[in-house]
Amino acid sequence: MPESPRFSVTIPAYNAASTLAETVASVQAQTFADWEVVIVDDGSTDDTRALAESFASADPRIRVVSQENRGSGGAYNTAVRSARADLLVMLSADDLLLPEHLESFASIIGEHPEADVLTCDGYYEYESGTREPSTLHERWVAPAECTMTDLLAACFYNIGAVYRRRVFDAVGGFREDIYAEDYVFFLLALAKGFRHLRVPKTLSVHRRSSTQKSASHVKVRRADITAIETVLATGLLSERERAIAHGVIRHHRRTIAARNAAAAILGEERSSRLIERLLGRRTT
Repeated sequence: MPESPRFSVTIPAYNAASTLAETVASVQAQTFADWEVVIVDDGSTDDTRALAESFASADPRIRVVSQENRGSGGAYNTAVRSARADLLVMLSADDLLLPEHLESFASIIGEHPEADVLTCDGYYEYESGTREPSTLHERWVAPAECTMTDLLAACFYNIGAVYRRRVFDAVGGFREDIYAEDYVFFLLALAKGFRHLRVPKTLSVHRRSSTQKSASHVKVRRADITAIETVLATGLLSERERAIAHGVIRHHRRTIAARNAAAAILGEERSSRLIERLLGRRTT
């Protein structure tokens, strides 16, 4: 068997025929060439599988695994278990890596071998084609390392996140029964003592659309509550961290109640638009 590549880029793909080609091309355009791509066709009903297999036929660094639909958590689990590298890259089938992504991470990892989970800055790309820099939460915008306290306040921007295989093994993979499988994965990683490092470069693009699962604010907040309750149940948090976790849960519940009340009066679309206008930010 050939020597393992430095990075395995894991791509869960469900009905992603309209975006997958650009996503794969963004990996092929990397300035760092020691990589493989593992695409998991997660029971797609469109041309995703045929498209992915055409990429694999043309580029031996690309492999395709097909399975019945298990959601993005299940697809990530399959991709990781099929991957050969120690350094694993998370990439949705509608997001992009900018050309220096892998090279930048390889350099930082060489300088900081103690880091187990690494993230970067990036852009949000909207349906109009416009791009805006990702907005970093005030709790962790300055530090190079995100602590558990910071992560409880808000999940970091994790498009193109890189983590070591030992993190996956210790956490037990991604939850397949939860909406925010990435958030609970990183919470559990930090709870188990793994170190985070932020690469302060803009290296990826998150394409946002009205059909993405992150489009529903209420659903996301409910998922956040489930993720935080999951890490609380491990008993791994300190007393201070537990207090913060309970405070965040209370805040999310108040947010959900306020949004539901507004939606009952104005309708979901109008109320969401009004709330985001008052907050001065786009819908997350």
